[in-house]
Amino acid sequence: MPIHRRSVRPTPIALSVLALSVSLAAATAGAQTATAPAATLEQVNVRSKYEREDLPVRAPGHKAASGARLGILGATSIMEAPVHVNAYTRELAEDWSALTLQDVLENDSAIVFTTNKNHLLQNFNLRGLDMTAMDIATNGLYGIAPANSVPVEMFERIEVLRGPNVLLSGMPPLSSVAGTVNMVTKRALAQPVADLTLTYGSRSYFQGHADVGKRFGDEKRLGVRFNGVYGSGEMGAKDEDQTRRVGALALDYLGERARFSLDVYNSANKIEGGSPGMFNFLGNAAIPGVGRLLAPPEGDTNMFRGTHGKYENSGALARAEFDFSQDWQGYFALGGSEAEGQGLLFGTRAFVTGADGTTRGAIYNVHTKSERRTAEAGVIGQFATGSIKHRLQLSANILKHQEGSYNTACNYCYTTNMYNPVVPTFPAAPVFNGYTTENDFRSLAVADTMAFADEKVLLTVGGRHQTVKMPLQKYSESRFSPMLAAVLRPWGESVSLFGNYTEGLEPGQVVGVGYTNTGASLAPKQTKQFELGVKLQTGALTHTVSAFEIKRPSFISNNAAPLPTLVDAGEQRLRGVEWSMYGQVAQTVSLLGGITHITSEQRNTGRDTFGTPDLRVRIGMDWQTPVQGLKVGGRFIHTGSQWSDSGNRLRMPSWSRLDLNASYATRFGATPVRFNASVENVGDKKYWIGTFGDGFVMAGAPRTFKLSTTVSF
Repeated sequence: MPIHRRSVRPTPIALSVLALSVSLAAATAGAQTATAPAATLEQVNVRSKYEREDLPVRAPGHKAASGARLGILGATSIMEAPVHVNAYTRELAEDWSALTLQDVLENDSAIVFTTNKNHLLQNFNLRGLDMTAMDIATNGLYGIAPANSVPVEMFERIEVLRGPNVLLSGMPPLSSVAGTVNMVTKRALAQPVADLTLTYGSRSYFQGHADVGKRFGDEKRLGVRFNGVYGSGEMGAKDEDQTRRVGALALDYLGERARFSLDVYNSANKIEGGSPGMFNFLGNAAIPGVGRLLAPPEGDTNMFRGTHGKYENSGALARAEFDFSQDWQGYFALGGSEAEGQGLLFGTRAFVTGADGTTRGAIYNVHTKSERRTAEAGVIGQFATGSIKHRLQLSANILKHQEGSYNTACNYCYTTNMYNPVVPTFPAAPVFNGYTTENDFRSLAVADTMAFADEKVLLTVGGRHQTVKMPLQKYSESRFSPMLAAVLRPWGESVSLFGNYTEGLEPGQVVGVGYTNTGASLAPKQTKQFELGVKLQTGALTHTVSAFEIKRPSFISNNAAPLPTLVDAGEQRLRGVEWSMYGQVAQTVSLLGGITHITSEQRNTGRDTFGTPDLRVRIGMDWQTPVQGLKVGGRFIHTGSQWSDSGNRLRMPSWSRLDLNASYATRFGATPVRFNASVENVGDKKYWIGTFGDGFVMAGAPRTFKLSTTVSF
């Protein structure tokens, strides 16, 4: 949280909005009368009964917020943040009747998903680097969120910070360096909340969601918020039944000089009767044009009928804050989570061998368990040295992660067809035999944000000393990761120039047999990012444009005779340009989206990185119609071509998709009621959506309808 956070202020609207200026000008013109001159659009941030005083206000249009939490830097306005970050709201999730994190993050151009829609696991690629659900943060801490498919019903905000940033948030359990996705849990609000949402999803999925909260006592100091979800029905592949169950309780107490909170949850996902598949086309002479992609199957093709799987998560996070004085505060947080999955969780793979779709199928019965424990303590203070204002934070963090996975596999052991699959024999369940991965991450961090020249210059300097231990491998190494970032506002508050140097950190390894340096401990890998950008407010629209370069090291063999040496000499280099925007272009027209262009190369081989599309476009627009309470909108999604394999032998074509939604808010007597409807993949297009692992491609989901009704009692 930079010193003296500033709220967004009204400025005249400008219709020169980068690549969309023509379409936005047309939308604005359609919202004005033919005879009246274009009125100045004031930016008004209104807090509804659903908005919290401790969070940055919603931006105009209510799809995004005007600020986000930046780990050790705290809650910071977008215009003062020295990084590229966006915060998505509960309202955005409701517009699309979102069930999971994927339904919300599909609006972000920096993200592409690397698992099938409605898969038990949700993995994705952020700014060209991979991330799993286990590496998602909750209220700023790793190790709390569900490990597989993240439900959105218990969260108020979803914050996406792009690029490596180990200083800001520390190392996540599985050491992703893609960035930070932080989920902010719901809290009891000033006014009571009692909402019941009923959702129907094609083809026969039904769900109920109760959201109730209230503050108690004469001064409303004690708050209680509960979210409960139960849904069941056909979803995902054809004839596949899914069940979702979520229970989340949030307690908080607001004292005069202290604040306390506790979040606990349990979530479970279950599938019965199948799953979509992932397909490999490489090296098959039977297919014309060796390794050619065939036309994709229907998006709901059920490759694994007769299978089943379940994943259950539980977690808790407690936090206490104490005000030592007006300028100094201390805090302590403690939490953890546990997860267990059984059945068809991963390994839904098929090797296509014939031009007619003949396929060799693989299927895995999995048993996995994991547990994470985390704690953090720190001090935050504000002071001045002469004319320079400081916001200083010191913190100590610990995160322990244990995981083990076992499976019984049928490795390409039966013949099927990608267009007309057979029913495979599901292998017997494996025996869980203990944890095979153990990580122990400990760190000390310091960050100082200094304000110069009447806060026209904000300079952040800091670093994190991280110790990485893997006890099972007898590995223990440490690294210091610095960060340097600046924000300049020479022309007022509507323009911010920013730049940063940040680092991400991944564990090294103990070299195995077959190398000259067998037994050596290789140092943790430091991913480095340089980024420059500008943030611009034009009326009620906020833009962020940035250019970045990321260099991520890798261990490779030097191929020397008679034995090679494992060395830190490989490098993935990513270069990109990103534009994101949110807000209103007219009083009745809201926008959300962005464009990301990335080139990614493995420097030691000269090949492009597979699974990294060069172009990603996500543009959404909503129109508040003249009919009171009726809003219609949609989004355009485009993903450019990409290599499906590390050898750059098979390139996936680009694809585009149109989604539409509508909502209608009214009252039945004194009871507010809101109806939401959405259609994804309106044209029911068949396409290859992306990759999972080296060489495997996935079919996009078919046309999908969702209808929901929310009654506020």
